[in-house]
Amino acid sequence: MKDKNKRLMIVVGVLLLIVGVSFAYFVSSVLINGEGAKTKLNTSSINGATIEVRGTLSFNDLDIYPGHKTISGIEVTATGEGEFIPYNLVWKGTNSLNTPLKFEVYKSDNEIEVNVTCNKTTKIENGAQILAEECEISNKESLGSSIYNGTINKNSEKEVLSNAEFITASKEGKKAYYYVILEYPNLEEEQNIDIGGSFKGEVTVEENNTSADITIASIYKEENGEYKQVSNIPEEGYILNEERSTCSNNAKPKWNKETNNIEISNLKESGTECNLYFDKQSTDSETILGNITVNSGTPNFVNAAESDEGVYKVSDGMYGGYSYYWRGAVTNNYVKFGGFCWRMVRINGDGSIRLIYDGTTCHANGTSTVESIAVTGQSYNPNYDRSEYVGYTYTTGSQRTTSGIASNLKTQNETWYNNNLASYASKIADGKYCNDRNTASGYSWSSQPSSTFYYAGYDRSGAKSASSVSLTLSCPSGDVYTLKVGAITMDELVMAGGKWGTANSSYYLYNGQNYWTMSPYYWYSSSAACVFVADTNGLLNWGSVNDTYGLRPVINLKSDTIFSSGNGTLNNPYIVAE
Repeated sequence: MKDKNKRLMIVVGVLLLIVGVSFAYFVSSVLINGEGAKTKLNTSSINGATIEVRGTLSFNDLDIYPGHKTISGIEVTATGEGEFIPYNLVWKGTNSLNTPLKFEVYKSDNEIEVNVTCNKTTKIENGAQILAEECEISNKESLGSSIYNGTINKNSEKEVLSNAEFITASKEGKKAYYYVILEYPNLEEEQNIDIGGSFKGEVTVEENNTSADITIASIYKEENGEYKQVSNIPEEGYILNEERSTCSNNAKPKWNKETNNIEISNLKESGTECNLYFDKQSTDSETILGNITVNSGTPNFVNAAESDEGVYKVSDGMYGGYSYYWRGAVTNNYVKFGGFCWRMVRINGDGSIRLIYDGTTCHANGTSTVESIAVTGQSYNPNYDRSEYVGYTYTTGSQRTTSGIASNLKTQNETWYNNNLASYASKIADGKYCNDRNTASGYSWSSQPSSTFYYAGYDRSGAKSASSVSLTLSCPSGDVYTLKVGAITMDELVMAGGKWGTANSSYYLYNGQNYWTMSPYYWYSSSAACVFVADTNGLLNWGSVNDTYGLRPVINLKSDTIFSSGNGTLNNPYIVAE
């Protein structure tokens, strides 16, 4: 590393006085007495909508040396009746530091797990101790490109963190996530003058009077396989074709399936024009496979589902809209496809149909059979002594990645798919699969810690508290795999009727065999990475990644799949039209 001759220095020897060299004295215990931005909840009102800002712009660490960085997550929620909200994200406070603080801002539609690791360096130069920090940000690539950057200077009382942002309020609360990297830079000069300085304040939003000027330039709707230009947005029975629809200024038109409205995201400039295309919906999403009654409300996931509880719907965080899932000892979710029998797990938010392997023949609920395992006796990963090995793919030193080294589970899955289903690829959607590597509340990620830490699935599954089960079909963006084949998640298994620590041989995912999920469970006390599994008794359990369990591939049929016959029962399964 190139030496810097003028950095933060500490006198380390009285003998320096003999040669006439003097340096400012540096008190190493505290450089910045900062309070950061203690914003837990800041509420504003813009255009009649309520805007909530949650998060902490933090810079209150002890022993800060030049080069130190922090990263802070800020959540903005707009609640209202579809109001269009232009705003600036701002920091307000006081800053007595002479060294300007650098900041970079990133934005995402989803929450992303990112962390900063800083290592202090010390060296002796001209009889003085040179102190600095080198910092790395894990999973930074998931943040994309920065949307704003700048500096917070001495005596500054306000700084715009991002200018001319836009959000459309919704009844449920539309969210945007901002990630701010704050740096105390390492300069080519003494920085001792900052000793005892302070930085504090809050993050909030202010109304921006800039208009996005959205213009619908043209509207087309599908009729008999062709698009015809129309004057108005089509009424019920049509849905926005997001791939074909375009907007200028890199804005993106999307269809909100919960509100049946168009949303324009990534608005940053005025004069935005959109060309919208609408496709005719072939079926009603509530009854996509016929006259299936969808239950209202949410089942009690604290209990295992031993009877036929039917179909429920839940918000689908990966696909958008709602997902419809089967629960309990259901008997109307059998599918024959590609020479195999499958069980429908759910209809995804985009209308694609998620299936799990059930063998070359269909089996009644409660049947124990090895045939329902596509590949037997496989490890999730042969390596087990690093927490990274819970990854469906992994890179040593990183909490998450969707590239890197493939796990054995992924390799075996794709080998089976290539040998058995590759010729049916035109019927199979590129599905979204979740390998949630967020840590549980109160824990932080490390590669080989000496103590146990848990992943987020531990909190949700009932393993932490049997009376508290809170499932989700959302996933950190850095943990979403887009693939032809994957594995079931812990959340899907429990939604289907499984339960932590409780045997259940009645629900449709029981097969009397051990098989893997792709949901991390915990790192066990300096010795083993572990993931959730379904065991021989039909209960949700865990296994070390080097254990041997069965593999049940999961695929997704495309949303335009047509069933030529069948009613989904054991003796008359749905048959996918060739």
